[in-house]
Amino acid sequence: MKYDSVDNLSGLEEYDCLISSYVEADRVREPAVRIPCKEIWWVCTELNKPEEKEGIRLFQITSEFDGGICEALKQAGYKRLCIDITGFVIPQLLLLLRFLQIKGFNSFDTIYTEPNKYKYNENTQFSDTPLEVRQILGYGGQHVSDMKNDLLVIAAGYDHSRIIDVASAKKSAKKKVLLFGFPPTSPGMFQENILRAYQAETAIGTDCFKNMDMNIFAPANDPFSTAQALRDYMNRKRRNDFTNVYFSPLASKPQALGMALFYMWEKGWEKQWSIIYPFCNKYIDDTTTGISRIWRYEVELPELGS
Repeated sequence: MKYDSVDNLSGLEEYDCLISSYVEADRVREPAVRIPCKEIWWVCTELNKPEEKEGIRLFQITSEFDGGICEALKQAGYKRLCIDITGFVIPQLLLLLRFLQIKGFNSFDTIYTEPNKYKYNENTQFSDTPLEVRQILGYGGQHVSDMKNDLLVIAAGYDHSRIIDVASAKKSAKKKVLLFGFPPTSPGMFQENILRAYQAETAIGTDCFKNMDMNIFAPANDPFSTAQALRDYMNRKRRNDFTNVYFSPLASKPQALGMALFYMWEKGWEKQWSIIYPFCNKYIDDTTTGISRIWRYEVELPELGS
């Protein structure tokens, strides 16, 4: 469901709880005060947290969740949930989704608010000081020592340095493919995205750019199309031909959500599949200007054991 103004969010049916990440961005703060909910749960850090008052609960985290927020949801007995994915750091978001699945929260809404533009266009910086490329907790597969036909799929965003980090960490992958957001959230963003990704050509290889048809394309604001595009690609390429497969969500939050949904519905942990991410010392919150469209997605997670 698309909304053209944050004011339209006031008409949503009331949620028991809205979970959002507290960052310095209007496109995170403004939806939170308009979405009808009994409580707002802010995920925050010690250095960046709101005032705790009635109707607001704070969950302080470091780089990843410990699952406490999901246990609190269980204890509260909340059923109708909304997660604003806009401000989350991607590893935190994906781990939250896995914890929700483990705790039996298989149906909830998510909100994503598009910006009017990135502050510095294709030169916008989103992170700093890389630490390591590793698997996101909850998204590790049963990998084999044979790496002769490994596949690396990178959802390519603006941050070409992180693309280089991931491609370099998995330089042994015989095949590297980029997932691009197309159509983009705004017309100029696709060209900016290509310009930034091209700066990682040495690490990725030239094939992705010489023949763009070998890449994967899915709308930047549609997680379900992203999940389907990944499924179609793996089926088309005869997934059993690959040794180990690594997915890395470095683009928009809806595409990261789509990659997680694909992984969970496909039970990637039972295969030689993992989702990896270039963890950094710092993630830059305030990278955008303005508020464009708002999207609401009705998410269904598979039940464990099904």
